[in-house]
Amino acid sequence: MMRCLNAAILSFALLLRILVGFHPHSGQDDYQGASHNSANSPKPIKYGGDYEAQRHWMEITYHLPISEWYYHDLEYWGLDYPPLTAYVSWLYAWIAHNMGSLHDGAFDNAEIMTNGVCEWDDSVCVDRMMQKSNTGKKPSSKGLGVLKDLVALHSSRWGFEDSRGKLYMRFTVLLSDFLIYMSAVWVLVARLTKEEDDGAKQNNSTGQDSTTSANNNKLDDPIIPISQRPRVWLLLTALSQPALILIDHGHFQYNTISLGLALWSFHFMTLDTTTDPSKSNRSSFVGPILGSILFSLALNFKQMELYHAPAIFAYLLGRCFRQHDKHNKQSVSSMEAAGRFCMLGITVILTFSIFWLPFAIFPRNASTSLSSTFHLDGVIQIIKRLFPFQRGVFEGKVANLWCALSIKPFSIRDRVPNELLPLLALGLTLILILPPCWMLFRVGKGDNFDRDIGSNGDKPSLNSSQTQNIKGDSEIRLLLWGAASTSLAFFLASFQVHEKGIIIPLAPISLLAMNAPHFVSFFSIVATWSLWPLLAIDQLLDPYVCCLVIFMCINSMAGVPPSQMPSYKKEVDIFSDKYITKYIPTLSGVVMVLLHLSELMIAPPSHLPDLFPVLWSFVGCGLFCISYLGTVWAMASQSKSRETRGEMQAVRGKRAKSKSIIPPAILGMLLLSYTKGSAAFLLCSSCHHSNIRIAYTLQLSSGNHDMDGIITHELLERARLPLGWELQNAKEAKPVLDLSARNYDTLSLADGADEFMSPVEDATVIDDLNQVDCEPWENGELWEDTAQNLIAMGILANNEGTGTKLTSQKILNKAPQLLRLPTSQIVEAASFLLSYPFGTNSTALLVTDPSLLTYWADDLEYGLDIYLSNMMFRGNSTLAAQMIQTQLSFSPAMALQLVRMGIEGGMSERSVSRALGDAGKASSKAVEGVVGDSARSLREWKQNKGGKGSLG
Repeated sequence: MMRCLNAAILSFALLLRILVGFHPHSGQDDYQGASHNSANSPKPIKYGGDYEAQRHWMEITYHLPISEWYYHDLEYWGLDYPPLTAYVSWLYAWIAHNMGSLHDGAFDNAEIMTNGVCEWDDSVCVDRMMQKSNTGKKPSSKGLGVLKDLVALHSSRWGFEDSRGKLYMRFTVLLSDFLIYMSAVWVLVARLTKEEDDGAKQNNSTGQDSTTSANNNKLDDPIIPISQRPRVWLLLTALSQPALILIDHGHFQYNTISLGLALWSFHFMTLDTTTDPSKSNRSSFVGPILGSILFSLALNFKQMELYHAPAIFAYLLGRCFRQHDKHNKQSVSSMEAAGRFCMLGITVILTFSIFWLPFAIFPRNASTSLSSTFHLDGVIQIIKRLFPFQRGVFEGKVANLWCALSIKPFSIRDRVPNELLPLLALGLTLILILPPCWMLFRVGKGDNFDRDIGSNGDKPSLNSSQTQNIKGDSEIRLLLWGAASTSLAFFLASFQVHEKGIIIPLAPISLLAMNAPHFVSFFSIVATWSLWPLLAIDQLLDPYVCCLVIFMCINSMAGVPPSQMPSYKKEVDIFSDKYITKYIPTLSGVVMVLLHLSELMIAPPSHLPDLFPVLWSFVGCGLFCISYLGTVWAMASQSKSRETRGEMQAVRGKRAKSKSIIPPAILGMLLLSYTKGSAAFLLCSSCHHSNIRIAYTLQLSSGNHDMDGIITHELLERARLPLGWELQNAKEAKPVLDLSARNYDTLSLADGADEFMSPVEDATVIDDLNQVDCEPWENGELWEDTAQNLIAMGILANNEGTGTKLTSQKILNKAPQLLRLPTSQIVEAASFLLSYPFGTNSTALLVTDPSLLTYWADDLEYGLDIYLSNMMFRGNSTLAAQMIQTQLSFSPAMALQLVRMGIEGGMSERSVSRALGDAGKASSKAVEGVVGDSARSLREWKQNKGGKGSLG
């Protein structure tokens, strides 16, 4: 089932990306917005937008020597991304050219015949290929041959937008996204939800799924309901991020390659495993080295990954100082730390050298043969293209501090010289990244985690592999928070920031939905909203609205409340109910909607043509500043909560040690001398669970019991769990009104009547059930009597080894509480179920779910004969029974759902009826008490006054 669901999620994510890809890309038909495409606008020096830039890079990387890649015609979309982008462009161009060559045919316009490539000095060929045909389209080959024209040198410029070429370009983005980004998200989601999944599996193993069906409305499937799988919702949230989809698959870019490589690096550098079993307690440094290689690849694909770089550097620097032995409190020697740092440095240098070396050994204006000397001109040219300092701080109207402060009355451009702005941006960026980097350094060093696994020199109770998993899962969350924090700091304060840069912090934040769901939802929507001015130019209104609606629907349909997730902590989520900031998402949503409506209905004045983009920039900057504070707060809160949790676990460990070790040991030594009879005496004379478990363990180990192999310690623990109706009865037994308070001014609620039962109270309920007459159900004697009756009724097999569907082992595994329920109760329930429907004497219902035997017979009868027929068939119980019988033949699971609905609905209806009756009785007694007290007080007053009136 989970495999099918995972495939469905991936298919949905791919389909969403494909549908967005059918809409316009950036600069399609050279549309740059209404103001830029007017008749008075100057003639452009280049065509289109990022789509044309990416296509043009394929063209020049395939046809030109590597020494010309960063020099060729820089005014027309000159290459300004790191070398790995150039290599990927060459790869996709090579595929396109060779596929087109295999299908090379005549042009659609037969008047122009060419191989799709013109030499630079052949002006006639270039002019003919750049001219427009009468249809407004460039002449192109038929079929897949158009892929060769897509990457043709020079002739493909100025608007080669053939639909088949677009399809290929869209496919390259989709393939890169699937192979790199989506795979990284898949792995990290599995890792981040491991704690929740382990908790669900543990509940499954203890029988909470099958034994509390009255509470949870679950089938006897051993897997918890899919709608409550945290992995499902986190995966959907991460893969349906509107901003990422709209930028890469709508606007058109390859951001998911660099972001995917960054996420892969986060995964590997937080792994803390070793391949040597004899050194399982030693921290391996292989993960950080692999992570540094992958992050170097991300940096070599897109320079904006520098936003994540401070977080990575701080964490890896801390890893250099982490103790080699996690239980050794001595600090790492300087030589060892220096050695680790050098290993990381050499790894990064070698990775960069592989990609940058060709530009130093292939000099410009020379033959293609290797040079005997290095030429740094090519390397320097790449750096100039990557970091154009001459452009200044501002890059459009972006929602960062500099653009927000450039409007009146701040006017920072007039107050601060342009040459000082880069230094000011550098200083402010360093200030903003210091807090997360310091915390990540401590995380990498392991300062916080030691308290989680033990304190005061005590060894952790978990084995080493579990400790490593817990540690890695905790560190990956903090690293994601830190990477988001530093990237937000760069976005807000650094120079040359583009609006698309907001997806850099969005990628790690999208994976933290289980840790801070309110914050992740808020930031995802704000990040998408901030891109609206760009998306409006790209004519992506419909995908913008649809992607936002789909994302919000996914968030609203989450099957598991975040508060029930082990990784969720209110103090981490700045927008949780714990803080006054919980109102910010609602207020910001109102502001965002109002701005959209204002832009739709109000035309900006002529002297303020950019009014709404400026408002978007100003409001977005404020929201992103709050988001930055939220990431820092989350890191600080999570580190603090880890320390507090570790100290509490240490205290609980000491208490448990003093209570549980010595008494069982002494009791076990005494019980070794007892025979079967003496052990049974202990069972009947003592109701303390630990003593019973030890005595029964000795019986099982001696092989003197008929139920040996069926009743295990795990089964006994599951059998002790209270059933849903037992908890409900215990709650109903509590008084609602404290009638003893009638002598006071008001009637108060009874103690605990206004609260739900805590787990401690649940345990008290089952303790009370176990201590009634100290019935020896834990040794299997009670079940043996029950089993004999069920065998006589034809429900159980006479022999465990037969092929009958129901055996003692199977039925107890499904419903372990049958081990302790009275035989008479089970037999009455079985008799009713055998006769339902229509007295068929069929075990179909019981085979589908044996836990039905845990209900009282009158609850079964009322729910199926009365409640279900009233709710679905207007009181016709015959039709209800026919429906159950039909569904048992075609869909037993559906039949069981109907049966459960009837039983639980009937129990709830009767519970409400009893509650109303009890409340009426309590109210009557209270009124009688008040009236009686009033009459008695009146008589006493008259006696004191001697029968005189109040004025006498």
